Amino acid sequence: MTVMSSNGSRVIRFGVFELDPQAGELRRNGSRVRLQEQPLQVLTVLLERPGEVVARDELQKRLWPADTFVDFDHSLNAAIRRLRDALGDSAEHPRYVETVARRGYRFLAPVDGTKQAEPVPVVTKHRKWPIALGIGVVLAMGVVVGFHAAKRQLSVRPSSVRRITANPAEAPVLNGTISPDGKYLAFSDKTGFYLRLINTGETHPVSLPPGFKAEPASWFPNGAHLLTTWVAGPKEPPGIWEISTMGGAPRKIADSGANPSVSPDGKLIAYIAHSSAGPEMWVMQADGQSPHKIADDFEAEFGPATWSPDARNIAYVKFKYHP
Repeated sequence: MTVMSSNGSRVIRFGVFELDPQAGELRRNGSRVRLQEQPLQVLTVLLERPGEVVARDELQKRLWPADTFVDFDHSLNAAIRRLRDALGDSAEHPRYVETVARRGYRFLAPVDGTKQAEPVPVVTKHRKWPIALGIGVVLAMGVVVGFHAAKRQLSVRPSSVRRITANPAEAPVLNGTISPDGKYLAFSDKTGFYLRLINTGETHPVSLPPGFKAEPASWFPNGAHLLTTWVAGPKEPPGIWEISTMGGAPRKIADSGANPSVSPDGKLIAYIAHSSAGPEMWVMQADGQSPHKIADDFEAEFGPATWSPDARNIAYVKFKYHP
């Protein structure tokens, strides 16, 4: 049952989340979660019938008008993927959104309708300092013990290698890059451009214009866009393009450049350019503006750049070919 709040809007609560459909807001423990319109609409429809299977066709009709021209399957898959990301959910071990094979999706968690929760004031009581000191000592000891226990566990944890692409001889993988959250692999081969859920192997093609043979290079931090390179012709240099994981028209960032790398804050792009004198390392804004050279070495080649977590430094490798 859903209860109306005092301002007339309803709030649907499940787990640590609250959805206000009228305001179009999803909150986790009171903090707003950024979620695009289509994933939010999917969540709203699923919450209308918790525990029941909602067919993909029904979701398609609710999300897109009849005269909409779009790749419905791919767009719906992308909306479900973004919804799961926002909820911290997974397709292989769902807590909220379950995929029902060849039918649709089902919302699993218990759902409560409730009034808008009022903030609860926190009352702080003053304690005598010896008690606080004792608690601090106990906590510090716990941290030290926990650190050493974790260190012992990490020291004996075995490593493993798992193959996530088939890489057949007739269609070898040209390039690939893993999403910032570690859940998806974007890769391309001569048959197209794909997104693969690493844990399950579920793979979806990314719809791009005919002839646009892009190779993935770097993810933007939001996980919804990628930098790619594309060579338009045999005598053309590679260009840098931005594409959406939902497909559609690519956006050109730079006429020429190789091995582009997005900074962790999504504001800058490092890339390699080749002038008549030799290779150069450049940095530009994420929209392609204000490019400037940061390094050159006309007797060596540059490897791809890697950003520091604070986006203030770049690491790269220089190497020389010896005959």
